[in-house]
Amino acid sequence: MAEVFGTVSGALSVAALFNNCVDCFEYIQLGRHFGRDFERCQLKLDIAKIRLSRWGKAVAINDDPRFATNTPDDRDSRQVQAILEEIELLFQTVQKSSKRYEIDARKDDLVRFEDKDMQPVVRELHSRLGVVARQRQKRTGLLAKAAWALYDGKNFDRLVEQITGFVDDLEKLFPVETTRRGLVELEIEEVDDEPSLMALQDAAAGTDSVLSEAVTEKIEGIAGRNYAKDINSEGMARVRIGNEWSETAFTRGTGIADRTVNLADSVAAKGTSAVHIGNQYGGRGIFN
Repeated sequence: MAEVFGTVSGALSVAALFNNCVDCFEYIQLGRHFGRDFERCQLKLDIAKIRLSRWGKAVAINDDPRFATNTPDDRDSRQVQAILEEIELLFQTVQKSSKRYEIDARKDDLVRFEDKDMQPVVRELHSRLGVVARQRQKRTGLLAKAAWALYDGKNFDRLVEQITGFVDDLEKLFPVETTRRGLVELEIEEVDDEPSLMALQDAAAGTDSVLSEAVTEKIEGIAGRNYAKDINSEGMARVRIGNEWSETAFTRGTGIADRTVNLADSVAAKGTSAVHIGNQYGGRGIFN
């Protein structure tokens, strides 16, 4: 068995293994090579973490006696144990790959993003998801882990994709769909502005279908409707259908629950005209 900060993972109960796996997400940082994708990638990690924690909460992993041992009797619990050990091993493997990269990398290539580098909308989501995940944990009692970094997209994709697959397997063993859906609703209960929901929707794609569906439904419930039946544009004319969020709105993290309806039967735009069917937030937009 792999060693976890001086403790042999095989000596941990199934519940302790679970808590350790969720805890591993806390110590990952992203290198500067992620550039503009940094925020989206960080949210993807957060969503992978929240999805794993959601499953654990749904099956009461910290309260069910069958998960309180390192030698479970039933087949399904042994399968859960094996999957969690694979998740733990995946973290260790990717971490070792990063350490190998650090040996020959230039100092500038080892700079890491920090929470303060996030825009307020993403930083608030990151904090919110982290709080929810921690509330679903019991601390393992192991020594604090050292922070480490992912430096390239290949290892990032590998980590997220494989963890997504492992959680798929856990959910097949113990589906508890109704409970998981209820937990998702609680996760996004306080997220009620369109920019935050859109950021979640984008990051959840391909990682957490239940969260993605819930967010999409919430967006449809608050985002109103912008529609044009017929559009005819000529020359340099521009037509925009949908709400417009300036960079200022995202930077300030303005929460706006927009339920307006903007409809047009037909639009004829000519010359250098600009037509916007929707709302604009945060000052100057693409037509200014």
